[in-house]
Amino acid sequence: MRSKLAIVFALLFILSCKVERPIEIESVNFEFIELEKGVYSCIHKFGGKAICNVGIVDNGKETIVFDSFLSPDVAEELLEALNEMNLSPVKYVVNSHFHNDHIRGNQVFSEAVKIISTARTSEIIEEEEPLQIAYEKENAPARLAYYDSLYKSFSGDTKSREYQQILMWKPYYEILSNSHLKVKTRVPDMFVDSIHNIDGPDRRIQLISKGQGHTESDLVLYLPDDDIIFTGDLVFNECHPYVPHGNISKWKAWLDFMNSLNVKTVMPGHGELSTETLITTMKNYLVDLENMAVELHEKDLSDISFDSIPLPVKYKDWWFDRFYSSNLRFAYEIINSNGTE
Repeated sequence: MRSKLAIVFALLFILSCKVERPIEIESVNFEFIELEKGVYSCIHKFGGKAICNVGIVDNGKETIVFDSFLSPDVAEELLEALNEMNLSPVKYVVNSHFHNDHIRGNQVFSEAVKIISTARTSEIIEEEEPLQIAYEKENAPARLAYYDSLYKSFSGDTKSREYQQILMWKPYYEILSNSHLKVKTRVPDMFVDSIHNIDGPDRRIQLISKGQGHTESDLVLYLPDDDIIFTGDLVFNECHPYVPHGNISKWKAWLDFMNSLNVKTVMPGHGELSTETLITTMKNYLVDLENMAVELHEKDLSDISFDSIPLPVKYKDWWFDRFYSSNLRFAYEIINSNGTE
């Protein structure tokens, strides 16, 4: 009887060891979401300092981090959390494009970790980051003071859009105000300019570049067996993208390509996770932007105030609405120069 009880308790112990604890990562900066076993998203929270979304993929041999946040402090927070999880070692960090909110966490990863981008993205980071940081040093403190004053004096509904806008921009300018003190630019040292596979025993991973889109050079991460794509800023969810660094026609071609893939889950560069329909929504935004530019061009106005043009109704509730006038001006200038980019 005693031996039978011992066997039962031993079996119960073994079974209990096989039960995995749920992953619980609490952060004021991002929401940690498990998409599949070994596949995770970190979605920026309002009021937090993540700013962009980040993806994590474990292929069973090595872990890949897709984008690295604006704040090195938040990237360090994520790295510490990953080190406590039962994941394969972090071997790669991918920079989807050159914008500062996707690359400045690079510095917290060890030298053994390769930073991957396209060759052109690496060149732009090396050229532009010193200039950008110098600009932020001079200009970001004033913007921070403005949003800080709004934050301290606000007395309305904290669930209102007005207050959420303050929560969106105040942390952003706080990070930028300190960038010259904290940021040590780490330039990518491994390049993908077509397709590169990082396969492991648990899953296939494809890094894909098709050149210009949101910027001069963009990179996405696609999981063909999981039907998941991490798009960087080629796709936004209910947020106006910043268009003037890109090429609208090639951006649309990028989106058509993504729509040709077998995708069920999309992690955009900004905004919540969604389904493949988000890719079409992003293309429709670009098409509508072009159509508005054509309409303005046909009116042959001598002096257009783009800032005075109201947001289209279907996009009026999207975040980053201050980008719309710049986007429309950019699209108009393309139309006005016979459609060349």
